[in-house]
Amino acid sequence: MPKIAKKKVSISSKQKEKNSKLNLRKSPSQKRAIERVEYILDIVADLLDEVGTEALTTNLIAQRAGIPIGSLYQYFPNKHAILKAVGQRHLERVNSMIMNFLDTPPNKTEWENLVDRLIDAFAQLYKSEPGFIPMWSNKNLDPELVSIDRENNRAIANFIAELFFGVIPWMKKKEEMMVMSRIMVEVSDSVLSRWLRERQDSALADGILQELKTMLKAYMNYYIQRGSK
Repeated sequence: MPKIAKKKVSISSKQKEKNSKLNLRKSPSQKRAIERVEYILDIVADLLDEVGTEALTTNLIAQRAGIPIGSLYQYFPNKHAILKAVGQRHLERVNSMIMNFLDTPPNKTEWENLVDRLIDAFAQLYKSEPGFIPMWSNKNLDPELVSIDRENNRAIANFIAELFFGVIPWMKKKEEMMVMSRIMVEVSDSVLSRWLRERQDSALADGILQELKTMLKAYMNYYIQRGSK
């Protein structure tokens, strides 16, 4: 397939201004400053679990962190910039987790077990990462978070295609798996979010997780069997 030339897009002054308002006011370079920013993000993640995104305010963050509001504004111009930073940190941890699967080449003949391990790893991360569900359940309130989430899901879909390429014998190119892997990512994300909300009912939560694994394996097996007919 011929490469499509990318059209150069000029960014308006209004868009540049919007982007600057969503980024760190200054990037911490010294160890103490980096630790301060990480501390603030830890506080915000915990507050997200307590009060949610809408009730979160910069005053509440500063109060809980025990710092003057001016110190908070040294690094973050507004609440949305703070949420963006927390969201980016979440996704960095997701990416770090999935890269562990590529450190050791998986045995693709045991692909069903690989599906189980992958879902268990995502489930553990969703469960253990503070503020994850409040943040991403309300991502549609912030177009910037929607964009970050979309790009990250594309990256994870690439990873899934790399991980499972070769399991479906008749697929000769990794690109043939891209739509399929994107569906697997989006479905898993949605079901795992529901799984987290139902954790108080352990039987239901366990059932949801098991059904997700069954669904993904049946989906892949459909393509495996289709090629043998």
